[in-house]
Amino acid sequence: MKFKNFSKSRFVMFFAAGLAFSVLLMGCGADSAEGPADNDPPQGESNENRENNKAAGQEDQEEEVGFPTRPLEITLPWAPGGSSDLTLRALAEIVEPNVDVPINIVNREGAGGTIGIMEGANKNPDGHEITFTASGAMTAQPHMRDVQYENDDFTGIVGLTYEPVLLAVSADSDWETLDDLIAEKDTDRVINFGHSGAGGFPHVTQEAFYSQAGINAESVPFEGGGPAVTGLLGGHVDSIAAHPAELMPHVESGDMRLLGIFSEERFDELEDVPTFKEKGFDLNMSVWKALLVPNDTPDEAVAELRDIFTEAVNSPEYAEFLEENNLAPIDIKPEEIIPTLNEQYEATGDVLSSLDLEEE
Repeated sequence: MKFKNFSKSRFVMFFAAGLAFSVLLMGCGADSAEGPADNDPPQGESNENRENNKAAGQEDQEEEVGFPTRPLEITLPWAPGGSSDLTLRALAEIVEPNVDVPINIVNREGAGGTIGIMEGANKNPDGHEITFTASGAMTAQPHMRDVQYENDDFTGIVGLTYEPVLLAVSADSDWETLDDLIAEKDTDRVINFGHSGAGGFPHVTQEAFYSQAGINAESVPFEGGGPAVTGLLGGHVDSIAAHPAELMPHVESGDMRLLGIFSEERFDELEDVPTFKEKGFDLNMSVWKALLVPNDTPDEAVAELRDIFTEAVNSPEYAEFLEENNLAPIDIKPEEIIPTLNEQYEATGDVLSSLDLEEE
């Protein structure tokens, strides 16, 4: 998209012209007439006025600055390879040609996303440093660990995706259906379940399910959805919970099997996968994702960023990416992002308290 200039440059040029007239008379000497010198101001303009006009022109040049004026940096609080990483990189490819500056993505994984988000809250608030977040990092993690940020430390830029959480097992697993897995409650087997980090919804959903089902299970955290998928494919864990974009390539290749979905209703793109609610577990913890900036970012920069990224998420290219990766857009206004996170923070706290997962 094109950005308007704040003002146009105006330059005033003055010159002094000298005009010499000579009258040559036969046998006579010549008298000459001289005009103003080259360094004299034009008639009617003082040196002071000329300097003032020059200074005004320089100020106009300095004001001729659009946004952004340098590369945009987006902190991603998880490792490469997960659905968040895929979404952000696809979005950056759409936005970059329209802003005429590079977009740098910095993967800053650790502590369930809280390290990257904490750093994002303390970034330079000039609009050039942005943070990618998933709702669980703002609504669940603060209940489970000591974090150095609050939701109100941020301002919302744009909502990106709505992503259900799915339970997957290896294709060579003995569990063909969710009912097969539930039957493990009658055995002594301990199930190791992987996820993208302690406190995220892929962790909490499995913790809640295995607890309610009476199944012996142990949590195995990874530094993102991508590493969790690798852990399942490598046989290091028995199940994982993750998002469609992370799982579907492996389901389609025949390496993984989906057993259930942690949402209120079945997902349109995965109609054959039952909800846990259908099996008697009222677990609905789908994740949604957004871009944020520090809350003291100037209003002008916030408005520009909202325009830039809203145009991108409404583009045909972004719609195509969502469809190819079994993702759904989220319908949320930028100004509703932080209030919605605050509401879900309270509700998630009640769930975690019932599971004894809240920090003491």
